[in-house]
Amino acid sequence: MDNSTNSGKPLAFNPSGVAAPPPTYSHIAITPVLPKTRLITLAGQVGIDPQTSGVPTDFVKQVELAYANLLNCLRAAGATPRDIIHVRHYIVNGQTGGEADSSEIIDRGWSSLWMEFMDKVGEGYRPPDTVLGVASLAKKELLYEVEAWAIVHESA
Repeated sequence: MDNSTNSGKPLAFNPSGVAAPPPTYSHIAITPVLPKTRLITLAGQVGIDPQTSGVPTDFVKQVELAYANLLNCLRAAGATPRDIIHVRHYIVNGQTGGEADSSEIIDRGWSSLWMEFMDKVGEGYRPPDTVLGVASLAKKELLYEVEAWAIVHESA
């Protein structure tokens, strides 16, 4: 798919391999910022299985699916995890009612999965991030969301 835009305006689309979002937004926007540079903004990716549109109840499974969806979106936009310039992680507070809820947000299992993901597909790169504990996400069964921005410079 040609994700370029000659108008200088953002191009928004939904890639295959990621569950379709509600009609209020697109998963990806590509904005030309210089003749050979594109800003890629991704909607928050969550643990929705693109094959079934189901949401696992397990927090770790949701995180793993969110990272797979993030990677699919980056690839669809012609980017890689190494192109990420900023990440936001949203973790629902009170997600299990168990011991994990009493631990710091950073210690709830997502961060080691993030580092493993970035080691595997992002060359060990650690982009700046923001981590937020939130009351809820768009659907009550969602426990984790990851949002990323990337910049891609095309070669001459």
